[in-house]
Amino acid sequence: MIKIFRKIRYNLMETGKTGKYLKYAIGEIILVVIGILIALQINNWNEKENRNEKLINIYESVHADIKNDLKDLNDVKAFYMKKKPIFEKVLKDSITVELLDQGLSRLLANGWNITLNKSGVNQLKELDTKDSLALKAINIYDLLEVELMNREKNFNEVVIEHSKYVRDNYTWYPEWISKTITKGNSTRVLQEYFINGKDYRNKVIYGYQQLYNDGNYMPTINKFITHLTELEVEVGKFLTVEND
Repeated sequence: MIKIFRKIRYNLMETGKTGKYLKYAIGEIILVVIGILIALQINNWNEKENRNEKLINIYESVHADIKNDLKDLNDVKAFYMKKKPIFEKVLKDSITVELLDQGLSRLLANGWNITLNKSGVNQLKELDTKDSLALKAINIYDLLEVELMNREKNFNEVVIEHSKYVRDNYTWYPEWISKTITKGNSTRVLQEYFINGKDYRNKVIYGYQQLYNDGNYMPTINKFITHLTELEVEVGKFLTVEND
């Protein structure tokens, strides 16, 4: 193509057709400019498509992370809501030997540590320009991580403290940690501690406060289940629009 243009220019100059040559030269410049503009437009379009594809991939990762985190949060909620009636019987001092079969001795035996799936959100943080949805997702996950960590830490400290207390003060500690305690498979001295021990009741009441009182672990779980459920819907709508 370039050789053809050069040949045309040469022929025009050789035949002395200066006016036609100037017109041709101007036309050639215009064509070159148009070509450059078209190339730039295509390049910009390709870059935009690449950015959109990257953003879609990130939000697909965020969407998957939210689903996994919601499952974990709901599992924790179900776990502690199952324990709540037993906690409440301890609070009301309505403890009977039958409660051993329902997990009385395990109220302070298990803590929970949720590991959030933050791959997608971490990719959102790396974007130079963040839309409102990205900012919302980042904010929710940052708050969730801090609040969840603090609430888990508070209750887990109760669990650890009680386990150390039993270890250091009672000979039946190995029996307690080695099997599921029921009224029919445990020693009387062990049962006495969990059924009538004031120390255990006080520790359970304190654990209940860390789990269920306003502003503590379970209210935090419920709050972020709501936030993540709403975020899941918004991210899903974004992906539906972008993939159409």
